[in-house]
Amino acid sequence: MATSDGREPRASEAVDRARKAPPPTEAVDGAPPAPPPTEVVDERRQEPRRRFAGARRWALEIALLVGLYLAINGFQERHLLPSRSTAPPFELSSLDGSRVSLASLRGKRVALHFWATWCGVCRREEGALNAVAKNLDRDEALYAVVADSDDVEKVRAFVEREHIGYPVLLADGDVLAAYHVEAFPTTYYLDAEGRVGGHTVGMATRYSIRARMGLLAR
Repeated sequence: MATSDGREPRASEAVDRARKAPPPTEAVDGAPPAPPPTEVVDERRQEPRRRFAGARRWALEIALLVGLYLAINGFQERHLLPSRSTAPPFELSSLDGSRVSLASLRGKRVALHFWATWCGVCRREEGALNAVAKNLDRDEALYAVVADSDDVEKVRAFVEREHIGYPVLLADGDVLAAYHVEAFPTTYYLDAEGRVGGHTVGMATRYSIRARMGLLAR
């Protein structure tokens, strides 16, 4: 390459220019060079995907639990009276000596709760039943049918000790067989026409009891 004055550069001039040229950049202390900006962008793009995958996993786990609950519940209730069927008639004594029949409850939505004094789950449900009993509408009724009713005084003492505030009826073998009661607690929900509107086996909350009684009005 010729210089500005048109003459060929000498070898010594080329060497001088090479010495004055800045040295190439090198990594400090052998550290790797910084990653290109595209890698940071890719990492940010992956974040929403990871969040979506986590949310989907939680949704699948919740769906699995709900499905398992429904399957167990359906298995426990498989032997009970079908919905919309006519509830079997009964006439039972209460702890105060009066008689209560299904016919006398016609026109009311009824929660018929079957339980036993030896049932631990039934004891834990007493608070919910007390709360429901205090807030019943005029066209609603709640009766608890105790299965181990042979010793009336024992049942009476249990009711007083547990502060049960809803009416208790003394069951006989016929009513337990008629309603296919095989486990405690079992609760039937009867509509105003005396038909089965639903049932549950196992512990229920005050909210689920109220919700089921409310559905009977539809």
